[in-house]
Amino acid sequence: MAFRVRLVILGFWVGVMALFSFVVAPAAFTTLPTQQLAGGIVSRVLAGVEIIGLTAGIVLISISILLPIRRKRVRFFERELLVLMTVSMAISRFVVSTRMHDLRARFGERLALLSSDEHARGTFDFLHHVSVGLMGFTLCSAIALAAVLIWSRPDTVIASPEARNDA
Repeated sequence: MAFRVRLVILGFWVGVMALFSFVVAPAAFTTLPTQQLAGGIVSRVLAGVEIIGLTAGIVLISISILLPIRRKRVRFFERELLVLMTVSMAISRFVVSTRMHDLRARFGERLALLSSDEHARGTFDFLHHVSVGLMGFTLCSAIALAAVLIWSRPDTVIASPEARNDA
């Protein structure tokens, strides 16, 4: 039961991050008339993605702590990766997104018009790259963790064709 719950939560987390990264953000910037509007929508949706990630991470870490330890290496890997993923979402939410929002609020539509040589624009671009990196790390980590959990499940046995025929 706990195995399925963990996979469902991980799958939901992956789905939310993938939908945001590959559908919502690109659609906003290609269909809305200004970068300011697109940035506002993407920023608002990203806040939800970050809260979902923080919540999912905390729930998954709690489940991992409460489960009996059968495979120490797998459980250690799971906990460490979940902590890194959750910290990644916290940094994204409370540091990176907050600073990007402050820059957007201070400069408004002028931010998009600033040259890349200007400090505010350079800072915003750097923070955007950090944000994308944190999301990419968390997305890849969640997929890897789901694969490790599936492949290390004790009752998962890949039987030979002869064994399947005998069953």
